[in-house]
Amino acid sequence: MKKKKLLYSILCALGSGTIGFFANQLTEVYGCVLFGLGVALMVYSIFNLNK
Repeated sequence: MKKKKLLYSILCALGSGTIGFFANQLTEVYGCVLFGLGVALMVYSIFNLNK
C-alpha cells in the first residue's frame, strides 16, 4: 500500500511541475497540451491518494 501512495505522490509532484513549467507557454499548442496533461495527472494522483 505504501508503494502506491509513493507512486501517486511522485505523479502529483510531476504533474504540478509540468503545470508550473508550461504555464507561461499557453500561447503555443504544445504548451497547452502539456499543461492540460499536467492538470490531468495531478488531479488523477490526488484522487487516488485520497481513496
